[in-house]
Amino acid sequence: MVKLEHVNKYFNRRRKNELHVINNTSLELGGSGLVALLGPSGCGKTTLLNAIGGLDKVSSGKIYINGQRITRRRSAKIDQIRNLNIGYIFQNYNLVDNMTVFDNVAIALKMVGVKDKKEIEEKVNYVLEKVGMYRYRNRYADMLSGGERQRVGIARAIVKNPAIIIADEPTGNLDSRNTIEVMNMIHSIARDKLVVLVTHEENLAKFYASRIIRIRDGKLVSDENNEHGDHLDYRMENKIYLKDIRDHKRLKTDLYQIDLYNESGDPAALNIVVRGGNIYIQTKSEGDRVEIVDEHSSMELIDDHYRELTKEEALKNSINREKLEAAGRRRYASIISPVSMITKGFKTVFRYPALKKILLLGFLISAMFITYAVSNIFGVLNLTDDEFVTADKSYLTIEDPNVRVKDYLNYERNGDFEYLIPGDGSVSLIMPYRDYYQLQEYSAVFTGSLSDSAKLRDSDLAWGRLPDNKREVAIDKMVLKKAVEEQSTKMAGFASARDFLGETVTVPNMPDMKIVGITDKTSPCIYADRGIFINLLANVPEDPEMAMYGEMTDESGEPALLDYRLKKGDVSLKKGRWPQALYEVAVPEENAEEMPLNKEIPRQVNGHKLKVTGYYSDPAASGAMLVTNKTVKYNLIDTKPNITVCPGEETADKEAAMMRLQEEQVNVKDTYAESKKEYKDSLWSSIRSSLIMAGVVLAVSFIEIFLIIRASFLSRVKEVGVYRAIGVKKRDIYKMFLGEILAITTMASVPGFLFMAYILDKISGYTIFSNLFLINGKVIGLCLLLLYGFNLVFGLLPVFRTMRKRPAAILSRTDIN
Repeated sequence: MVKLEHVNKYFNRRRKNELHVINNTSLELGGSGLVALLGPSGCGKTTLLNAIGGLDKVSSGKIYINGQRITRRRSAKIDQIRNLNIGYIFQNYNLVDNMTVFDNVAIALKMVGVKDKKEIEEKVNYVLEKVGMYRYRNRYADMLSGGERQRVGIARAIVKNPAIIIADEPTGNLDSRNTIEVMNMIHSIARDKLVVLVTHEENLAKFYASRIIRIRDGKLVSDENNEHGDHLDYRMENKIYLKDIRDHKRLKTDLYQIDLYNESGDPAALNIVVRGGNIYIQTKSEGDRVEIVDEHSSMELIDDHYRELTKEEALKNSINREKLEAAGRRRYASIISPVSMITKGFKTVFRYPALKKILLLGFLISAMFITYAVSNIFGVLNLTDDEFVTADKSYLTIEDPNVRVKDYLNYERNGDFEYLIPGDGSVSLIMPYRDYYQLQEYSAVFTGSLSDSAKLRDSDLAWGRLPDNKREVAIDKMVLKKAVEEQSTKMAGFASARDFLGETVTVPNMPDMKIVGITDKTSPCIYADRGIFINLLANVPEDPEMAMYGEMTDESGEPALLDYRLKKGDVSLKKGRWPQALYEVAVPEENAEEMPLNKEIPRQVNGHKLKVTGYYSDPAASGAMLVTNKTVKYNLIDTKPNITVCPGEETADKEAAMMRLQEEQVNVKDTYAESKKEYKDSLWSSIRSSLIMAGVVLAVSFIEIFLIIRASFLSRVKEVGVYRAIGVKKRDIYKMFLGEILAITTMASVPGFLFMAYILDKISGYTIFSNLFLINGKVIGLCLLLLYGFNLVFGLLPVFRTMRKRPAAILSRTDIN
């Protein structure tokens, strides 16, 4: 039963070209019978039918289907009501072309919850037999003629045994023979179901309909029961009734019997030749066409008079309703499971035509571009510590270009710090290639941040052991890695950081030291005993490549101040004594005349002039001034800008130390964070162009993906419209396209991603490309996420936009065929 209450629908509402296509229509249709909607083209018949069938929405009013309202409700609820109650027969058939006849009909049963394969097979085969399409059940829909397609459409409409059948000009695209056969089927269905039919042909309506409603300009102008029409005068175009042709001539001899029928009255001139079992016919009249009528011809010659079709004949092929009754309770059900979604998606892609498969190359190329761009972005933004770290990562720097010894000593006594180092704490150790004659002029230089070996734990070691005296050091892999890159180091046979273990390093004026451990803390440090820090800093030359020995001078060009204990064994005291107190100095005997014994000299440390306590003789003629270790320390504080502070290994200690210093108005910075920031700032200008280029590549790739998927979807809009029109859930259509997009991405995009990732992984191993590309787990994961994510978003976006429309609006698009 269908009921309409004051239904209105407008096109172009409140515009100059407004159309009132359903005008305040109220109507009630019973539970059975064939109701025909008649009227001229454009009067609103199809629009009204679509509104009744839930295929289109109305502007106002209420529509009830078997007591359930379908207006002003969620589309999912409307779909449920119409799918369980209404079957659809369309003028354009609306079959799914890439499905077989059987599957096109079976889908209607699956939508109402029928899962049993045997039940589906029995019901589908029954209706196909009734409409004469059983022998074509395994044929694809796109291989059928118009009449055959409409028969399948009727089978699909009735197989789920709905209470209502909606038929929109079902014979509009059929010839006369198929028109009668289709109308006979619809007429037989209407005996126990309600069939609402739209047609232009009044004679068909008068013969088949039990009720005729006439419409004009969106209004119902008449509504009457059809009490007549027991016979139908509907001549079939493919049948010629010979006895109805008056001009009939017969030629009959012993050899020939020829009947001539002339319905048009035009003259006919023919030559007929019988030869070798063949009949040859030649027409002498120009423009006449000869057509042979045999068992293969669409035309049929009937030796009888034309007889009008009776209602009894029209009802011969009736449907047994009991055979279509559902075994269980019907419910609106999904037709696509997660597994079938994936398998159907891959099958759909495999069935793509050749041209569409070529378009898949676009996904492969886009995937390569996306992988390139992501790897490039990560590569240029991937800052590793070895690119910018120059000091122990736990250090702080107190910035002061003119450090006072008094302040330095106050910081030392503070107790908040493990130790302090004058200046930046950078030192260089030299490893001569003594075992190689060809490389005697060369040496490896290890430059790193001086750090206390007591901070190390066994877990920090990559190889070797911890230093346990002042003549042993440990060096981090980051420092050694830079040395390995030198050509001379490779020539000397040092191919990896581990090869340096056990080697000897030197610092001028100091005992040789042995590398006993190699750490892996990603911190460019040289770990030594804290007791030799001052002497290391004082004796490391500004230019590590300079001669290891020679005249010792400081940065100002004056003789260097050295801890006398380092030179005591190499020089001899000639007069006086070695310095014991702060600001005391022993000078070379060559300077005795201008530097009198027990007198102060102009050279100052911490604002105090040095006092000469003795003269020494040096065979190496170094010219150094020998002082106490404390004097050396004060001199370093006095001459080096800034102070390096070690607050502790834990980050919390580092942050707490920074806060305390800042509270005291001390200009302090985190050495690690500052180095990283400075490196980023200097790098930004150079990587900006790379990032812009990578961004452009990403944007172009995503646009390409969107256009490809959109172009692909446009060819599928009709299919979507068909599914929605017959009642398939929106969720199932999303699943259908989701499976297809997943299949496309897996088959086309992933190979492109894997190929480009392999290429970039190989070339990133070269130093020149190492900072440009990065391939790791995060990059791979992000690339796959982008590929699948954007393919799904762009793939489902046009589906989403289309699914917002009602089925009638989708099918009315002009670009879907």
